[in-house]
Amino acid sequence: MKITYKGDYALKAILALSYNYDSGNVVPLVEISAQQDIPEKYLEQIMLILKRAGYVTSKRGIGGGFSLMKSPKEITLGEIIRVIEGSIEPIACGIREYDCCGEEEKCVFREVWLKVTRAITDIVDTVTFEHLMKRSDELQEECGGYSYQI
Repeated sequence: MKITYKGDYALKAILALSYNYDSGNVVPLVEISAQQDIPEKYLEQIMLILKRAGYVTSKRGIGGGFSLMKSPKEITLGEIIRVIEGSIEPIACGIREYDCCGEEEKCVFREVWLKVTRAITDIVDTVTFEHLMKRSDELQEECGGYSYQI
């Protein structure tokens, strides 16, 4: 699994929106872009993908912006990675149901790829954006830094 800039930016945008979920505030795209140092035009494209996938909603016009459609505790890292990046398996035959070469039953490498896939899945599918918010706050406090909230 490799996370591209697109995936990284999507994760950062969801995290930024997570901080505003409870208040119900919409966050202007320009604010997310500036706060996360994401090119605005690129972020627009990412937000459209996330909107089509049902993770964000938008409000147009003055006072417009984006907000999450689901609680940060209901969104996992794995969900967003899959929406933006696609499959998390390091190789196609890392998917248990996938027939890759006809040698699956005796392939020593496939066992390794299935273990790698399981390990990645166990992590990314259990870490929620609520967890990430808490950890981000802890790190900011430890560093004596700024608040992550928009």
